[in-house]
Amino acid sequence: MTLRSRDNALVFDLGNVIVAHDNDLLYERLASRCTAENAVERIRQSSHDARLGMGVLPVEMLHAQMMRELGYSADWATFAEDWCCHFEVDPQMLDFIQHLGQSHRVMIFSNTNAVHWNMLVDETDGALALIESYLSHEIGDVKPNVSAFDKVAKAARIDPTRSIFTDDVAANVEAARQAGFIAHQFTDQPALERFLREQGIS
Repeated sequence: MTLRSRDNALVFDLGNVIVAHDNDLLYERLASRCTAENAVERIRQSSHDARLGMGVLPVEMLHAQMMRELGYSADWATFAEDWCCHFEVDPQMLDFIQHLGQSHRVMIFSNTNAVHWNMLVDETDGALALIESYLSHEIGDVKPNVSAFDKVAKAARIDPTRSIFTDDVAANVEAARQAGFIAHQFTDQPALERFLREQGIS
């Protein structure tokens, strides 16, 4: 399969593909500044609110809510640091995707909010910003909604049936297939490379 035309792409998720994340670390860090006894579980629920990923609920409002309801004690700057504490960029995967981008159309499709994205752009010295990206808080939709994949395909002007989507979450992979994409569930870089070779991507 040739992916050189504007109709085709290699589409990658961000979390646990290019950037590892430890959500338990996030919940515990935030809860350590709270007075509520059940802070960890309530933070776990709040952080998975789809409105955050869709940009409907600004992260600043989550900070205010946690101060009010959970007794979170730190200011916005500290909260933003806590909110991003669980990320670790995989430099090998980032290099691999940048290398693919030299001969193929490569893009990111991620459920993420503006605070997380901006931090990761800074963490990669701007490298992520150079990759064509479709972010949930900008398109107003989230995986695993099939509609989110449809929006990305339309905005990017790609043919899903000739494009490959990679994500670590099974539900997202299945939704991509329902939207017509060739999809791969990410486990590690070697397995991804084997899959791409099987699809004719060198």
